[in-house]
Amino acid sequence: MENDGVLTSEPIKVDEFTKPLEGTSEESISLSDGGIREATEAEILDSLGEEENLSGSPRPQPRPKPGRNNACNVNNDKENTGTGEVTKRISSWFSSFWVSSHDTNGEVSDKDDPEFARFKQGLLDSLNNGSTPEPISQISKDNSIWLMGVCYEVSGDRNSSESNGSFYEGSHYYYTTPGSFPHLSMQQQTLSPTNFPAEFYQDFTSRIWCTYRHNYAPIKPTHFTNDGGWGCMLRSSQSLLANALIIQFLGREWRRINRGEDSWDRYVEILAWFIDDMSSRCPFSVHRVALLGKQLGKNIGEWFGPLTASQVIKALVEDYSAAQLSVHVVTDGVVYKNEVYKVAKNNRSGRDFFQSVLILVSTRLGTDNLNPKYYDALKAYFRFPHSVGIAGGKPSSSYYFIGTQGDDLFYLDPHHSRPALELKAIQEFTEEEMATFHCDTLRKIPISQLDPSMLLGFYCQNSEEFENFCNLVEEISKDHMPVFTIEQEEPVYNSDVDFISEDDELGNSEKEEEDIVDVAENEAEL
Repeated sequence: MENDGVLTSEPIKVDEFTKPLEGTSEESISLSDGGIREATEAEILDSLGEEENLSGSPRPQPRPKPGRNNACNVNNDKENTGTGEVTKRISSWFSSFWVSSHDTNGEVSDKDDPEFARFKQGLLDSLNNGSTPEPISQISKDNSIWLMGVCYEVSGDRNSSESNGSFYEGSHYYYTTPGSFPHLSMQQQTLSPTNFPAEFYQDFTSRIWCTYRHNYAPIKPTHFTNDGGWGCMLRSSQSLLANALIIQFLGREWRRINRGEDSWDRYVEILAWFIDDMSSRCPFSVHRVALLGKQLGKNIGEWFGPLTASQVIKALVEDYSAAQLSVHVVTDGVVYKNEVYKVAKNNRSGRDFFQSVLILVSTRLGTDNLNPKYYDALKAYFRFPHSVGIAGGKPSSSYYFIGTQGDDLFYLDPHHSRPALELKAIQEFTEEEMATFHCDTLRKIPISQLDPSMLLGFYCQNSEEFENFCNLVEEISKDHMPVFTIEQEEPVYNSDVDFISEDDELGNSEKEEEDIVDVAENEAEL
């Protein structure tokens, strides 16, 4: 249990609602009679009908490599089996998740919350009848999936089976997985991988996923040994940076590999940069991010906003030459090309060439909710081959969005606390330890649920890619309300220009009126 930032030897509990379940990657717990009951591994596998190994992470297999372009990769996977029996089993399994009316912990029960009781009954009835609740937005005519610039086509039969294999959770409830919090309530779908192209799922599970960690060395001068409750934006930003670095060194076509394969050491080295330790081998650890944030006015243990996160990333990356990456931060909604070239060429290599650049656009697109006029542009950005996703959200509920389908966004949730990894030699890391950086559960939410505060990331490997990025942004701006625009350079304002005040304008007007009167009088005399 947490006590002033220090964890005891007891198993971690988040808000006393959840706790980790060993043996699964996306752990599940159920609530009954006001208490916590761990769902057994057999129950989970039987209910979901998915085959997993004991670690919860399917072993990666050899796979085709989709190109980093705008052409759809058509999947010809095997046909789906019937969903009637699976639906019944899911219905039975869900019933163990709801809080009993005999709640003894002082929490609101079904009887105290008739709105939730009606929702629960409606959801279970829908599942028993082989249907799902009405989604909050219509499915887009283009049902293709775009994941960080790569397109995957979904056939009609897969789309229909997806509806039977997924569910919308109520906007006033939350899914009970370790690390999730009761106030993190948004309409989201948890999806079955069998309803999607295999190539897409392999791509999704290969993206780097940074989450809360616990039991690491204290972040001095504080006693924080975990970042649960305050580090979600920090972790989402780490995820964005980590995926940019994977593309930088391994390419966009890279997929998860087994230990001993050619790129294993490089892959592990990159992830070791994010291990929670103050060692110089971990330049992007939570310790360094938190301490640099303190220099920018954020106390250790205080939630980061997108702007602070972008400034921290820029400072840490540019201070670590091994990353071979430059960072340009956009805060005023305009990407100035001359500034990007200046950043890309003014690198620590000392050579005059365009070094790979990560462009971070920090923005807010609305007050309390995302302005709908930006929906189309945001979805279009995921089609860019330069996209490395969006990190965003409000305090205690930041997520990392990496893809889109119709009006929904696929995302990685950092609100899952895992034990901190020990820093050791590259050759000593195991596949199980590296698997904690990957998510095997598909989740997506309607774009309307996205918080207006966000950080967009785009990676350009060379000047040609940057010019292509600029052209795509300008094309998007012709058809949709853009989130940001492209300009050659920042306008220069002359400080010597005389500005006329309202008083000056009023004085000039009075003088003009007096002159007109004088002229009229002179004409009258003549």
